[in-house]
Amino acid sequence: MDVEQKLRILADGAKYDVSCASSGGKRGTIEGGIGNSYAPGVCHTFTSDGRCVSLLKVLFTNVCIFDCEYCINRASNNIKRASSTPRELADITINFYKRN
Repeated sequence: MDVEQKLRILADGAKYDVSCASSGGKRGTIEGGIGNSYAPGVCHTFTSDGRCVSLLKVLFTNVCIFDCEYCINRASNNIKRASSTPRELADITINFYKRN
């Protein structure tokens, strides 16, 4: 499985956190504008002075041995599974940062 596939799977599991309302949203740029909200795992939040900050919000893994009924990642749930290494996520983060 390549890194992009892992990112899509692991970002999908992280979108249920209420801290990022734009997670999983799809919004392209408007003419003359910059940025979009489609990249898997990228969500937006605002600082106290009103600046918009892009965050990379993904799970390290969605593999779990437990079967908690409330959890999307429970062992009995039939979902695609993936795990990433800290190095993979660091590289993704640095590459996003370099591209602004």
